Amino acid sequence: MVIKMFNLEDCIAFVTCNSAKELADCLEKRLNCYSITRTQWIALYYISNNKMMTQKQLADKMSLKEPSVVRLLDKLELLGWVNRINNENDKRIKFLILTDKGQKIETEMLNVVEQFKMDVLNDISARELDDFKSTLSKMVNNIHTDFIKE
Repeated sequence: MVIKMFNLEDCIAFVTCNSAKELADCLEKRLNCYSITRTQWIALYYISNNKMMTQKQLADKMSLKEPSVVRLLDKLELLGWVNRINNENDKRIKFLILTDKGQKIETEMLNVVEQFKMDVLNDISARELDDFKSTLSKMVNNIHTDFIKE
């Protein structure tokens, strides 16, 4: 009788998690050279690309809890990169806009992130990248489908 042994290094969740963490850490290091964190840049990116975005929408986009986003926005506001504007109809809702300084930083860091993307994708064909994304999407869909069955 052959006993199958689980090998963590072959577990797709382990492999993808470790790979994603390594990529995120490398991007973090590149951005830190400009005194900005990856999380700060992602927030600036979403605010820049989504007009009239609210704090809640940003939290949803970034998959963060609202209190974490509030602390992040406090820091971005302190740096002079973001302004929060009250909604005239509902004072609980705050709209987010980039200041001129925030827009400049977001644009400058977009170049850094674009170069990082080019470095990561070096020697990877468009077909390989499409296959990777498609396979990853199928795996995520499979896990969601299994979850729904339970």
